[in-house]
Amino acid sequence: MLRSRDGLEWFTLKNRSLPAQLLAGLLLAAAALSLTACGNVIYHEPAQNFAGRPIPPSGLLERVMAAYTANGSQGGLEILDGLRDIRSNVQNTIPTFSIKGFSAAEPTTIINYPEQTTGYVLSYTTGALQTVDYSTEASTGSAATFAPNPPSVGTAPGGVVFAGAEEGSGAIAMQGLYGSVTLNLPNVYKVVVNQGGTVVLAMVRNSNALYRVVKLPATTNPVFPPGYVDCEPLLLPVYCVVPVGNTSSSGVAGAAYDNPGNAVFSVDGNSVYILNCGPECGGNAASVTVLQEGPLVMTNVPTVNPLSAAAPTPLATLPVANPIPVPGGATAAIPDGTNLYVSGQQLQSSGLFAGNLSLINLTSYAVGPTYSISDGTHTKMLFADNNTLWIGSQQCANGQRASNAANGVQTQAANYNCLSRFTTGGNAPLPGWTAGATYVPGNTVTDGTNVEVILTGGTSGKTAPTWSTALDGSTTDNGVVWVNVGAVSPVQIIPIVTPNNTSTSTNIPVLYQNTNLNSVYYGDLNGECWVQNFFKVYTAYGGQIHAFNTTDGSEINNFLITVQGTVLDVAYMDAESNSAN
Repeated sequence: MLRSRDGLEWFTLKNRSLPAQLLAGLLLAAAALSLTACGNVIYHEPAQNFAGRPIPPSGLLERVMAAYTANGSQGGLEILDGLRDIRSNVQNTIPTFSIKGFSAAEPTTIINYPEQTTGYVLSYTTGALQTVDYSTEASTGSAATFAPNPPSVGTAPGGVVFAGAEEGSGAIAMQGLYGSVTLNLPNVYKVVVNQGGTVVLAMVRNSNALYRVVKLPATTNPVFPPGYVDCEPLLLPVYCVVPVGNTSSSGVAGAAYDNPGNAVFSVDGNSVYILNCGPECGGNAASVTVLQEGPLVMTNVPTVNPLSAAAPTPLATLPVANPIPVPGGATAAIPDGTNLYVSGQQLQSSGLFAGNLSLINLTSYAVGPTYSISDGTHTKMLFADNNTLWIGSQQCANGQRASNAANGVQTQAANYNCLSRFTTGGNAPLPGWTAGATYVPGNTVTDGTNVEVILTGGTSGKTAPTWSTALDGSTTDNGVVWVNVGAVSPVQIIPIVTPNNTSTSTNIPVLYQNTNLNSVYYGDLNGECWVQNFFKVYTAYGGQIHAFNTTDGSEINNFLITVQGTVLDVAYMDAESNSAN
């Protein structure tokens, strides 16, 4: 017999009579109906999901997909509940959800197309690009196969084209609806494809040249385009690699690019922004070259050598010099139709690099304010709720901020974490203090002058406290303890920590340490995604899942969303549009 704590009988472990069994069954049914009648629905699933997308097998409608490797030789894709911030179902009867049929040693990159309910995941060690069907939450097999360890791949929605930079063999590999071809281009390390799959650009390491792929007209006697690098198949060529015109707007030949390392397409699809890495990649000057997209379309085959003086220029006509100098650095960028936000690094007098965010106005093309952000190689930029832009980088511990920390600096200039939160459009960077509000550690507000971070949670008082004006100074607020971490700025380095704070009573470490147990530094930021309209950003940060509130940059408890293994990338499967992720 089982008994409750007060000794009353719950039930006995013996057979009951048939009437008793029927009565028990009726009671259970009545209990279930009463729960439903009270509105106790755990998962609300509409007849149709957003934009008519089917309800997936997991039943989750706000899914974050995390790519991980367990030991470098095997890995997978786990699905997290981005609404509830858990990896199981609510009842905890299903401990984890995963993409069925997917396996890869190092799934380093997720290419996310929520509009097509499809994703492509690259296995770096094998070069295999696998397709994931978001509707069935299963892998549907290989989309393309590149040589092992490709430094870059590019795709377009619908499988129009898959392109990979095979640096080891010095080739661009293209597959998809256009067929398969391998084009020789020594030292190629970056390929970029536009959304329509009509433009394929390629960059070569340690070079001031830019290349593109062209498709020749179907004929029995194809004409090799002037200035081509390679055409394949050799006997009856269909595709060729040709250089892109390289004369600046001032007429200087060979001056349009300086170690180009990336390309970003404008919101309207009319322009291409070439990011010239400059000193960060061993060149002379960082800049952005603005090109017209039309002349770069694959079917636009050159009739004269693109590098000759007689060739038509692909440069866009601007009210300023083209390329546009960006002293702060240019390795990643994202446009919003009004500004181009450019992240990169600038060489300092110390011999170290420091991270910057530069704004280029897309009407005047003037380079506006430049803001100090995380150091390191910037590769991730993402818009999110609360007018925020989230910028991720790698190798941040090698820059000026880490040097500041080593030299005893106590301000946020010595916070060398790899994620930056930037508030766009002159909006308020942080919320203000609220009376009678519940605050938890990490919550952040502005006192009007400085940034205040919660050290000890609780309920705030009825009136605003008298704030400490000292750096790392504490303010007690009805049991809540705030710490002053410095002046308000549009930029926060995430997570906020208090570098070199000698006072244990006001020291703020990272809230959820990774396995290396570093209390001030998470590590490289390899992936980020916006859980759209739910005011949060998920990241692959230091090899683990870390999630943050867009409202104030504070961290969400990751205890129930950590993944076993090293997390390499994340994607929000249920974003409303491809551009949202």
